[in-house]
Amino acid sequence: MSSLDGLDLFGSGPHAIRPGPWERAVERRSFAGLDGEVILDMGLRSRVITQTGRLQAASAQALQEALAGIESLVDGLVHSLTDNHGQSYLKVLVEYFEPTTPLQRGVRGFWCDYAIRYRQLP
Repeated sequence: MSSLDGLDLFGSGPHAIRPGPWERAVERRSFAGLDGEVILDMGLRSRVITQTGRLQAASAQALQEALAGIESLVDGLVHSLTDNHGQSYLKVLVEYFEPTTPLQRGVRGFWCDYAIRYRQLP
């Protein structure tokens, strides 16, 4: 079961967490009159992790509360994210959260799709 800081915020519906590649900063320098270039490794940078899914709740108010709980985590602090397979991502910043569909009523209650973008620091 996936979680953010140990909280089960996404268990109400299906979702997928996709980590992107780590980025590395490199400075390239060339010098007049010399062939080639010098490449300076500036170190490991962050990577983007995306999450898409669907939140579901029995009532519209409960779904609004779940959305507000996730929105409150766009706070500039680092968190820990665990995916469905038990993989942990530490030092994760929640950069962006957006419901991608309006709240809709279904057979089992209310639902909406969402997208989250995290940035993991090295």
